[in-house]
Amino acid sequence: MSDTTSNSSVALSAIVLNWNGGDETSACLNSLAEVSWPQITVVLADNGSVDGSADRLAAEHEQLVVLRHGSNLGFAEGNNRALAHAFDVLGADWACLLNSDVLVTPEIFRSLLDAAQTWEAQGKGEVGALGPVLMYRDRPDVVWARGGKVGPKLNVTQLLGHGEAHVAARSIPEDVDYLPGTCLLISRKAWETVGGLDEQFFCYLEDADWGVRMHKAGLATLVVPAALAYHGLSSSTGGGYTAGRKYMTAVNSVHFLRKHGSWRGWAGLLVFDVMLWPLALVRALLSGRAPAAWAKLRGVFDGLRGVHVDAAVAARYARRLP
Repeated sequence: MSDTTSNSSVALSAIVLNWNGGDETSACLNSLAEVSWPQITVVLADNGSVDGSADRLAAEHEQLVVLRHGSNLGFAEGNNRALAHAFDVLGADWACLLNSDVLVTPEIFRSLLDAAQTWEAQGKGEVGALGPVLMYRDRPDVVWARGGKVGPKLNVTQLLGHGEAHVAARSIPEDVDYLPGTCLLISRKAWETVGGLDEQFFCYLEDADWGVRMHKAGLATLVVPAALAYHGLSSSTGGGYTAGRKYMTAVNSVHFLRKHGSWRGWAGLLVFDVMLWPLALVRALLSGRAPAAWAKLRGVFDGLRGVHVDAAVAARYARRLP
């Protein structure tokens, strides 16, 4: 596992990207404080918060390393700057990206790194990244994602295990197409070989792109059922089915296809996101989510016109949504 033979000697950095996170980010940091690992540095990467949360969190957590970006750089660039600091300045062997609405279990890193060591010891190849099974926080027995798959359906990518019950005892680590950036542990080897997240995505699908690039470099991306984290999306409200998320994901789906797509991928976009869109609108109308359905269609056509997601787009949707 990299150049390290003993898990206990592995230096970790846990990166939490904050954008006006407040209490939610504080809860994430509190869960990291309970992690049982001898060498871990927690980094708060603040993307230009204006709610005073960066100062408050720095005061509450004395050992916290705070990086102030000054503006909303998006998920990709904000995390890339923090990853560079973790690997190049802090000397991390592995770095974990964490959404601010995630809670981790105390043994998460031990489970992840044990899985990496076992995988490589069995001669299955080198591990570039690992992730836990992500559960809903409001329904902790229900899976939000067990890794992800790249395919022609469902906006280019789909979450594996979504909505299922989790049975860790029946599962072993699996090399999946990609790991959601919600909670993802990346090795120094992957950082040096593949590089960071593609900043053209700003947010959404940059994690899928990362997975594709890691596999092209011969690195595995493992989801580890013995490791769990809890995601703050609400299962009762459809998770992230909002206008902003659907618009930005649709724009980036087109960008992803331009970069990695096959004719099957483009055909899938045409069929599932354009031709069958009226069915999605009907379902959205019945559930009171019509704005999200319209935003998704608009995102597809904006992506085809060459529009990219940026801070202005994110801010516009943030103002519209509750």
